[in-house]
Amino acid sequence: MSLKLFLVTLFISGSLGNPFWSRPQYQTDDYYTYEEIQEYLKGLAGSYGNRVKLTDIGKTHQDRNLTTITISNGDGRRGKNVIFIDAGIHGREWITHTSALNIIDQLVVNFEANKELLKDYDWVILPLVNADGYTYSRSGKVFTDEAINCGALNSKDHDIKCWRKNLRPRRNGCVGTDINRNFGYAWGKGDSSPYSCSITYKGPYKFSEPESQALQKVLLDLVSSRRGILYLTLHSALAEILYPWSSKRINAKNYKEHKEVAQAGVDAIRNAKLKSSSNYKVLPAHKLYLTGGSTSDYAYKIGFPLSLIWELPAKRGNLKFEFHPPTKLIKELVDETWIAMRAMAKKVIQKYPNRKKSIGLVKNKL
Repeated sequence: MSLKLFLVTLFISGSLGNPFWSRPQYQTDDYYTYEEIQEYLKGLAGSYGNRVKLTDIGKTHQDRNLTTITISNGDGRRGKNVIFIDAGIHGREWITHTSALNIIDQLVVNFEANKELLKDYDWVILPLVNADGYTYSRSGKVFTDEAINCGALNSKDHDIKCWRKNLRPRRNGCVGTDINRNFGYAWGKGDSSPYSCSITYKGPYKFSEPESQALQKVLLDLVSSRRGILYLTLHSALAEILYPWSSKRINAKNYKEHKEVAQAGVDAIRNAKLKSSSNYKVLPAHKLYLTGGSTSDYAYKIGFPLSLIWELPAKRGNLKFEFHPPTKLIKELVDETWIAMRAMAKKVIQKYPNRKKSIGLVKNKL
């Protein structure tokens, strides 16, 4: 994808802040590179400055900016509830950040159709957590639009495309930590490895990685201000929406609320009567496997009342594609995801219209 594709015809719209601006346009013909994601976000901030704010919350090991986009309706009202979304925590899960970009596009560019979702809520989205790992996963000598089975590695190029961790080197020559095993709650438990060459390496200590440190700060700030309502992390590829706990075989105390929100998204997909759609399941995360140090358990533990893992689909019909679907499927997959996201957000807003009471203590030692 060329960066020039992001900029389209000049237009006039005094309501957007600057009367003349080249408006970025979200594309679904290919996966964005890290650089293209950054350019797209900057373009939105330039064109929709009254409703969009970018914040660099930290840097990766290889010095790439981790950038959140805060989306509001521009009314200037402070202290609104927040839906927080992150994506791309595992390098190989390309469809996740693409889905996050589509959510951003719907809220910003398609604002009029979705303004009810921004009346009493702001959205904060980190579309690419593991920028280093993702960039590396795209760097193989052979880059093809093919379905890749990461469970059957058979070449160096294949191994690169299936890279999961970040790229911080370890003393024994192995590289990378699984960022989604590096968070402070239940660190080291379950499917979390102490061996640095493992794809689920937990890191040498809690929050050892720059990516997890940056994300931790944002989550703590949202809980401290009592604004954080829904934490949603996009993963692939199982076609499941999972709720706490991941680290122990019990359900969250308010698991019924979690199920209600997740089921709203599943039902919306079914009711949309799409030509082709995913068959999602709603489950407690420990039904998948036990794991400690995950972002979702951490967010729920520190005070987000709702914390969901959204595992995007791995197949369409008989075609199995796992983590990076063929580009011809990007549009229908991200459109489907938005149908569900919109319904889930409406349910969250209905259940949490105001934030009057404390949501719990922020445990900085986690």
